[in-house]
Amino acid sequence: MASSDESRRRFLKGAACACCGATLAGCLSGNGDENDGNGNGDGNGNDSSQGDYPEFDPLDPEFPQLTSTLMEHSFETGALEELENFEERDEPVYGSPPRETPDDESEWIDPDTLDFAMVPTEDPTVFEGVLDPLLENIAEETGKEVVNNPLQSYAAQIETMRNERLHVAGFSTGSTPFAVNNSGAVPFSIQVGEEEFGYRLWVITQADNDEIYELEDMAGKSVAHTSQSSNSGHLAPNALFTDAGVVPGEDYEIEFSGSHENSAAGIYHGDYDVAPICSTCYARVAERGDVDASEVKCIWASAPFPTTSFCYRYNLHPDIQEGIKRAFLEYDYQDTEIAEEFEGRGTWVEIDYATHYHDILVNHQVNGVDYEEDEV
Repeated sequence: MASSDESRRRFLKGAACACCGATLAGCLSGNGDENDGNGNGDGNGNDSSQGDYPEFDPLDPEFPQLTSTLMEHSFETGALEELENFEERDEPVYGSPPRETPDDESEWIDPDTLDFAMVPTEDPTVFEGVLDPLLENIAEETGKEVVNNPLQSYAAQIETMRNERLHVAGFSTGSTPFAVNNSGAVPFSIQVGEEEFGYRLWVITQADNDEIYELEDMAGKSVAHTSQSSNSGHLAPNALFTDAGVVPGEDYEIEFSGSHENSAAGIYHGDYDVAPICSTCYARVAERGDVDASEVKCIWASAPFPTTSFCYRYNLHPDIQEGIKRAFLEYDYQDTEIAEEFEGRGTWVEIDYATHYHDILVNHQVNGVDYEEDEV
């Protein structure tokens, strides 16, 4: 395993690269002056009454930008080609690899009913019925009844799989390493669209906030992180902001909102000055109409991270594991409610935990995460 200092140097070097060309890059091209772009407000989705914004180029972005502009250009996600360009890794850079299926058949579990849980949300009914096509295919491919059991927190989700009462799950990006190290989860797939994957870390504030245009302006402000285990809501900001010269917890006091939905609403309603947030989570809130994206601006964005990991428990009967994987990987859900609800992501592709979650693991390493002791 690489030393902490070596990994941190690789991480910070990556963070200094161009936004769309590196695996984990902070888009530091914004210069903080909202008046030095073309600023004409025509064709960019920008409201000139709220200030002028640079013309937006997804391949060479300048900030700040209205979040409505970013969403019009689908900048909440990365290009599918970027997923294919991840550097292959033999072992996780931090923590343990996913556990292997036991050789001893007496250790296998073969439940009559498979319990499934999606990433917890503020409103579990959001996904009610949406995932039925997937769950029906899991049942068909495994010969098991499948029950969707929404859980109320990341910690509950991880603890339930640890106790063998959760068999298949979608874990948030930041909680995936906890699930691997503490719960016996085996990540095997993520959702993608026809041309896009993943999500970005956005830093958002009110569009009419005339004090905040770049990261250094966060100093002394009310900044909402989401939860301690969240990648885009806490761990990545701790690493990337520190590298950019703004140290969370020192240059500003961290307030935990509890969720990306709460952070989005809190910025929109003025409860917080600034928030680092998952871009696709924000887009979902905006598309529901809970936030007006033309009233919120983004001052900084990262390169794409992988989204929710879909996992099975390592000691499920091998036939069940294979059936679960077939249900995800051998079906196209683009014409179902799944694609409609998840911004066009109606396909699952296979991933390798060490390779595709490398940057998340580096975030955890830089933050000193202890999987045995840290709360999720």
